[in-house]
Amino acid sequence: MTMTLDGKKALVLEAMTALFQRRDPQAVERLYAPDYIQHNPGIPQGRDALAALVATLPPTVFYEPGLIVAEGDFVAIHGRIHGWAPKPQIVVDIFRIADGLLAEHWDVLQDEAATEGSASGLAMFSSDEGERQRTREPETPIDAIDYDRMMKANLLTVFNERDEGRRLEAVRTLYREDAVLHEPHASVRGHAAINDAVGRLLATLPADVAFVAEGPAVGHNGVGRLKWRSGPDPDAAVTGTDVAQFEGGRILSLHVFLDPQGV
Repeated sequence: MTMTLDGKKALVLEAMTALFQRRDPQAVERLYAPDYIQHNPGIPQGRDALAALVATLPPTVFYEPGLIVAEGDFVAIHGRIHGWAPKPQIVVDIFRIADGLLAEHWDVLQDEAATEGSASGLAMFSSDEGERQRTREPETPIDAIDYDRMMKANLLTVFNERDEGRRLEAVRTLYREDAVLHEPHASVRGHAAINDAVGRLLATLPADVAFVAEGPAVGHNGVGRLKWRSGPDPDAAVTGTDVAQFEGGRILSLHVFLDPQGV
């Protein structure tokens, strides 16, 4: 099977998002070769072991893709994964592709360090990666928006991120520069203001509280909806719905609705 380099990059991107965003173990059989070779020392050999791993991933695991490069039969993707370890990790995954399937895998992971105080002064995973990719491609059509991926990324990498620097990078990736966040008590505009508003919210919550999606996000015509709850105690959970308006492939406005309690 002959694939273009763009096709190979698309295969890798679909695999990473299917497994580590949608947590879909059935995608392993569809995208990975039967004799798949695994070089990660923490994962058993073979396709069945990978599918079993994906089936047990908690909802807090979420992968953010970054730059992708391809040469010959090899594709490398730079990204950030949340929930795999106590801290977010930056990961480079390298795949060998054979006959249109992922045949072999290597990866290197490193805990993400905050930009502030680092020797280089630069982020390990930057929102500029996505921005550079967007400038090379046509503007995202409304019917091409992945509502589920975008809205779950917002929940996990913005509203669950307590590190101010990493949260701001996620806001810059997901939101337009002039985006507006509408909460029940206030509205704010712009990346910095949105980051500050979420930080103030998280400061009022216990450290073990996180927001979890309740099912997939749905959307059409540039507007998406995602139901969520807080955890870890489902009996004491706050529930609500995010409604996002998209423009140019990013969030233009987000309305946060809280469900009435005790009803």
